[in-house]
Amino acid sequence: MKYIRLFILLFFLIFNYLAYSQISHGGIPYFLQPSILTAPSGLRVASESFYIEMPTFNLDSVLREDALNSGNMRGSLQFAHKFYTHIDINDGIKTVLPDGTTVWQIGIHSAGAYSINLLLRDFEIPPGGKLFIYNADHSYVAGSFDDRNNPPEKIFPIQPVAGESIIVEYSEPANVPFKGHFFISEVNHDYRDIFRAAREPYPDGSSVACMPDVLCSDAADITVRSTVLLIINGNTACTGSLLNNTSNDGKPYLLTAVHCFVDNPDGNTPFPTDMNYYNARAMTAVAFFNYNRPVCDVNIKMKGSEEMSLAGATARVFLPRKDIAILEFFDSPPIYYNAYYAGWNRDLTATGNHTNIHHPNGALKKYGMTDKIISLSSPFFIFDSNSFWEIPSWTNGSTASGSSGSPLFDENNLIIGGLTSGYSECSGSFPSPDPNKQRDFFSSFGKGWETDSVPNPLKTCLDPVNTGVLQCQGIDPNQANPVIRLKNANYTGSDSLITSKLSSPHDGYVFGSSDLQTTEFAEAFTVADPVEIYGVYLLLPTITYTPSTVKIYVYTGDSSPAVRIDSATFVPQYIGYSTGAFSPVNKTLNTVPTENFIKFNNPVLVTAKKFYISYSINSSAAQFYVYNTKFQNASQLNTAWVKDVTKGWVTADAYDYYKPAKTSLAIQPLLQNWNGNQIETIAVADNNGFYYERSMRTLTLREPVDAQGQIAVYSVSGQLLEKMPIQQGQTSVVLRERPQGTIGIVKITSNISSCVGKIIY
Repeated sequence: MKYIRLFILLFFLIFNYLAYSQISHGGIPYFLQPSILTAPSGLRVASESFYIEMPTFNLDSVLREDALNSGNMRGSLQFAHKFYTHIDINDGIKTVLPDGTTVWQIGIHSAGAYSINLLLRDFEIPPGGKLFIYNADHSYVAGSFDDRNNPPEKIFPIQPVAGESIIVEYSEPANVPFKGHFFISEVNHDYRDIFRAAREPYPDGSSVACMPDVLCSDAADITVRSTVLLIINGNTACTGSLLNNTSNDGKPYLLTAVHCFVDNPDGNTPFPTDMNYYNARAMTAVAFFNYNRPVCDVNIKMKGSEEMSLAGATARVFLPRKDIAILEFFDSPPIYYNAYYAGWNRDLTATGNHTNIHHPNGALKKYGMTDKIISLSSPFFIFDSNSFWEIPSWTNGSTASGSSGSPLFDENNLIIGGLTSGYSECSGSFPSPDPNKQRDFFSSFGKGWETDSVPNPLKTCLDPVNTGVLQCQGIDPNQANPVIRLKNANYTGSDSLITSKLSSPHDGYVFGSSDLQTTEFAEAFTVADPVEIYGVYLLLPTITYTPSTVKIYVYTGDSSPAVRIDSATFVPQYIGYSTGAFSPVNKTLNTVPTENFIKFNNPVLVTAKKFYISYSINSSAAQFYVYNTKFQNASQLNTAWVKDVTKGWVTADAYDYYKPAKTSLAIQPLLQNWNGNQIETIAVADNNGFYYERSMRTLTLREPVDAQGQIAVYSVSGQLLEKMPIQQGQTSVVLRERPQGTIGIVKITSNISSCVGKIIY
């Protein structure tokens, strides 16, 4: 079975059980300097520090155990050692600030750990309480988390924070309605380096070298956008794919494999059948969207962005003998994730080429294709006979650990099943290895319809309106208004990424840190219509810098950056969850080139035809610079700008210190055309077509929407508060939490109708 076992026992890698409890709310910790802490009884204190020291363990013994537990079905990769603890927040160093705010700090140290992550229990904090977790050198910060994060189960997992020492900081203002409380029940010591585990092995990359990156392959866009990296129970990495259903209602169903939820499956032991078992683990699932390699340049092995993720799901379908699992995430992907809900095909007559999109070794998304005839077969006796598609061999690519659950698409880009197990791998030597021509096995949707359960759970989930169809087409929530990643250069084809350095006698980078003390750089963009910018991608070389010392700005101006209209702090954030925002954990940028996505707090409306995205650096901070472009076409226009310390904004082709003259900065805004109206001019009907249930934050339509469209909520002054797609036939959505008494004006539009009404939060 092609999965990766990542953590030992029940370690919840990243977030919690309910999506709404995992929104991170930003902010800055009170203390970024160590203080003196007395450890609780039973744990010794590291010498001359306030850190609680975790016991030592025999790594060689653990690695041998990992090898024994790898099983005979493609094995697993464990990389964390678990310590069970009971460290109460009240055991931390306590400081009372002049305004009455009380701050507690707890330090934890585990010698040799690449990262540390925690599981908190009895977690409940009052309004105004804030929780941060950060490492000793302050390069990673998780949080803040507050009362909006309180889960019903009072269990709160914290994502990995890089380094062998971390600090837990909880602050609480005076006069709160109740005192917050939690204790640390698990400390997980990463002994393999999880942050590098998700990256492909280089320089030879032999285990994945025959697998084309999706961006550099023949993979269809919709197959790529529907496939995600999936982390389950904090100890297993698999692959999943978003699925449509015959109601076209946008429910966030995700296909993967049952064996991804089972400890050390070996192909001989039947899987559990208790749905409570699977549901408990579904609550721990985290899906990462758009984890792709952003450029095809063979000289730059760039790591894709990890910022877009969802956490927490319900087990909807688990068919152990078919190895078919379908989760429903608690929330839908935000618009800017640009996710696609793939269609499916349960017909048992497979013809044409078949493709596989997957995350081998938990790495960047890969592509496989076979032009061979596939047929129904059986991989292991614990599964139903003749219920799995057998791939005799791959024409391009192969699969590996971490590929389990990944979708097999037919010639019409419809999913016919998910990966169960197999023997394919890359053979030969880098850089021209070939697949080893071995078999792989995928579950079959068609056979999933053949179970003893009444009603059939797969049919109930995927065909809820009982159409009886053999095929269901996919849906694109952004089809009417696509999300665009705007680029001024073609890095998958002709143009090249470069880092331009200053010529002697000067030192440093033309578009970054240097002795010239130039601190701001911009890229110009031209659009035909008003747009909303969700965020910005920056493509960075390997750098070191101090968090929060870089700012991102949006300007307008006819001839140069003139009017600053919005900004964001550049804190590149490693994996997160939100209904429209991230749960940030700062990424490390000093190991490999990285793609980073920086989200604006709210979409930035730009009505001008020309706008600029800039980054501003602190000249005293560590080294920071962004890739720029070597154009293949000599007639390409310059789009890069530099803010000279004496002349102000000048184009790169007029900047005295840059040769050659024309270039483009590797800055790429993510945007949509803005099709909103001035909400103040729209009459609000007293008898509108919906009603709002405040306690559940649910907006319910009196009649199902007649076509695919969107719901937008504005403030009374016309500011866009949130926007989401709505599918034909859909009757309800859950809105974000707002302060009680806030007035919202709701506009529901589809291709053939619209309505407007008022709600009070």
